[in-house]
Amino acid sequence: MHYPTLEDGVLGPIIPEVRKLRKIGAVGELSALLVDASVPQSVRYKIAHVAMVAQRSMPEYKTGYDGTITEDDQRLYVLAEGDRVVAFILTALEDRFWRLSWGVSDRFSLLDKGPLMRRGYKVGRIWVASERRRSGLAAQLVSLAVQHLEVVISDVGWELPFSSNGAVFVRQLLPTAFLGCADPYTLYKALQPH
Repeated sequence: MHYPTLEDGVLGPIIPEVRKLRKIGAVGELSALLVDASVPQSVRYKIAHVAMVAQRSMPEYKTGYDGTITEDDQRLYVLAEGDRVVAFILTALEDRFWRLSWGVSDRFSLLDKGPLMRRGYKVGRIWVASERRRSGLAAQLVSLAVQHLEVVISDVGWELPFSSNGAVFVRQLLPTAFLGCADPYTLYKALQPH
């Protein structure tokens, strides 16, 4: 694995191992591929490089995916053009969901004092190569992943805290209320004005 380059962030990294992945659909000319527990560990570790590229563009957020599979069923949905990965969404199972509603300026507030305790899917991270942003790829990939997971978007949780672009994106998808995923301390911090 090599260190992420500026070109990786702009165009998306070249990861030949994506050709070994199962195609689950397409977004335009891009192949939608799935990385889950059925993919050999050595391939998952190579594809995890894209999470390092994403983390470089968002250094305040942890990488989020290293190829490890746990009981939380981490899945990486990627969009690729040949060997180049141009976008991904990381999903996983979660047990704690907070019902939240949007306020002004992409701020949100709690609807209930306690969390919903149930097993369900969350989106932990979304990344799109900078050259392809603002093209609708993220929304199309979310739609494809939600359909593949056989859930409805309003039942999916969104890992907190959000980046400023993340808050705008989730609000566009779910304009009134959404489910947030976080431990109580992270939730408390996310609810505070910046």
